[in-house]
Amino acid sequence: MINIVEEHISRTVKKLKKYCSTILRSKYDKSICDDFLKTYINARYYNLDVDENIKVFYRRIYDSLRKKADSMISKTPDDKEKIENILYLFQFLFYFDFVRNNISIEEVIETISEKRISRFNLKAISGDEFDIDFADIVKNDLEDVKFFLESFDTDEFLIDYSKINENIYRVLFSYNFDFPEIFNVDVIENTFNEGMIAEDKLLVEYSLISIKILEEILIGNFKRTYILDFAPSLFSKPQKLTQTLEIIDNIAVQEKMMLEISYFDFKKYRDHVLRLMRRGFRFALKTSSNMPKLTSDELQMLDVFGLVIVDPDDINKSLYK
Repeated sequence: MINIVEEHISRTVKKLKKYCSTILRSKYDKSICDDFLKTYINARYYNLDVDENIKVFYRRIYDSLRKKADSMISKTPDDKEKIENILYLFQFLFYFDFVRNNISIEEVIETISEKRISRFNLKAISGDEFDIDFADIVKNDLEDVKFFLESFDTDEFLIDYSKINENIYRVLFSYNFDFPEIFNVDVIENTFNEGMIAEDKLLVEYSLISIKILEEILIGNFKRTYILDFAPSLFSKPQKLTQTLEIIDNIAVQEKMMLEISYFDFKKYRDHVLRLMRRGFRFALKTSSNMPKLTSDELQMLDVFGLVIVDPDDINKSLYK
């Protein structure tokens, strides 16, 4: 299975590099563009090194780029003009990566075409049809993104959400196909949620939630966190565990989701869970009505969890932070 968010970001990096070199031509400086691009990806897709007080998404990204430019200029003042020009260019690239859409792509490209001469001092070449050629490149890329995202659509499986609090949701994963009437509904549900089927369905569930998370990131929503199923039996199948977690092995996804595990499974697989936590995966602990009385040390260990979902009959319920 593919890591959808990682693949989208990788494609985005490639296309933005292509746009920089195509627009700037002889004025293209790969090193400077690459430095800006790293800052852009961190701010745009990971919400890293941004000023959270800036509520408008594109302004938050630009603020990070502006700070990066100031840092670069302080280190290499002779490159100030190049740095300022590439910073200026990145404002237009916002429109090609869904950050802004208040004017049409055609208008953006028309402005870029004019600025190539008036701002970047690139001489017009006889027969050069930059507007047409570049518009074709951008529109094809936008279609590719649309096709890529839609290629994961499915009518056979569904995800819904149960709100836990303002920004935390439990993912409800279900199937949307019929079984022969000879199968009992309870048998079908148990089969779907146990054993190998429970492990295999995670491949679909994690892919579908990755699409949802990517869609939210594209509009600058980093607030929601999703609680998802997990199959502890995967700990005894390292290869299958690796294959499953590869789908969500990305900082942007990890920050917006938690894998649910019971207290008793955590106790059984503690070292495995902690190892995954060190890799950036987050877990939510779910307690049950038959919990033992926990010691202070056992309670303190639970601080590693981002969330504890407490059973109403849990004997320890008043002791959790």
